[in-house]
Amino acid sequence: MKLGLTLFFFALCTFYFTQEELSFTANKRLLEPAALKNDNSFDSKDLVEISCVEPKSLNPQGTKKYQWSINGATEAGKGWILPKGLTTTNEKLKVYFDKVGNYTVSLTLVVTVKKKVGDEIEEEETEYSGETEDFISVRSVFPELAAIYAQKPKPDYVKLVERASEYSVKPKFANDPTPHLFLAKGYLGLVKTTNSDPRFESAMEECITSFNTARELDKNGVIFDDEHQRFLLELETYIFDENIKDNVNTDPKIDPDGFDVLMENIDYYNQISFAPITSVFLQASTKYMKKDTKGANLIWNTEIPKLKKYKDLDVETTYGKKFEDENGTKIVLSTVDLQMLKFGVMQSASLMKTRDGNSTKACELMNIVAPWLSDQRDFVQFITKEFNNCGE
Repeated sequence: MKLGLTLFFFALCTFYFTQEELSFTANKRLLEPAALKNDNSFDSKDLVEISCVEPKSLNPQGTKKYQWSINGATEAGKGWILPKGLTTTNEKLKVYFDKVGNYTVSLTLVVTVKKKVGDEIEEEETEYSGETEDFISVRSVFPELAAIYAQKPKPDYVKLVERASEYSVKPKFANDPTPHLFLAKGYLGLVKTTNSDPRFESAMEECITSFNTARELDKNGVIFDDEHQRFLLELETYIFDENIKDNVNTDPKIDPDGFDVLMENIDYYNQISFAPITSVFLQASTKYMKKDTKGANLIWNTEIPKLKKYKDLDVETTYGKKFEDENGTKIVLSTVDLQMLKFGVMQSASLMKTRDGNSTKACELMNIVAPWLSDQRDFVQFITKEFNNCGE
């Protein structure tokens, strides 16, 4: 009986349980290593300040205790340094990072609320915690690779590939996407200059692989640096202009090799685009033309409802137009993305009309994209000639 009362009293006086996970914000998440000045101090511009986004359930009257950690350590360690006089128990974590790498940030927050119950003061403790992997990315700008790529009148693409390859396998840069981005740039340069060296006969495939490796490693938006974003648009443009645009009407019976090239490059585009939905309708049309009706129908049935949820945010950027996707995520559809979408929708609409013997499903697709493509003369002519009943 006494044991039961003791447990009850303990449960009444102290409640210690985990609530929803914490999330974080930072003044910067992508940065270069902080460098020591002559006086052995760091420049204030390199200081990273990380804050906690407190949950709504947190009691504002409570006493808070913070315990931050980076890569699992609560004391400054490899790659990160605390400013003099600060600790990992402050409300905000202020830190310098001086080594390349990705850093995971964690926080345990204990909130204690005191309550008077009769003549007794009781404490209620609530623990909140959160962890974000690779929250901070510290990267090198690789000046040697940048200099080779900027070389005039023409970059030495062979040298760029060789040097970028060397950097990409060094343990120090194992998680850095930048060498792989320069590798992709080098390989695309070899493709565009029709380099005949047998070592690079698969340059296009290597370009796509290198870019996707960089994308997988990129935790905090290196690819969206202006220099790399320009390259992505260059890569999209090359694939579209050289291998897709003039081949969308290729007949697999008449030109099977050309049709295979078309399918391969649509797949390449799908892999590199940050808006792959713009290429899936071309994929569906090629599947249908190759008699893979099941595969084509699956794409149409899956992707049209997604596309219907897209919202044009009516915001133009340097690299395209802002949209909100089916998940509410803001993305940019490049000018090439919209061209891919246009050709895919036109092809798919024609095939669905033939498949169904009517325009119902085709019109559903056409009506979704019509406002986004109203300035495209060929699209307007197509919809006027083939689907002028879609508005009815």
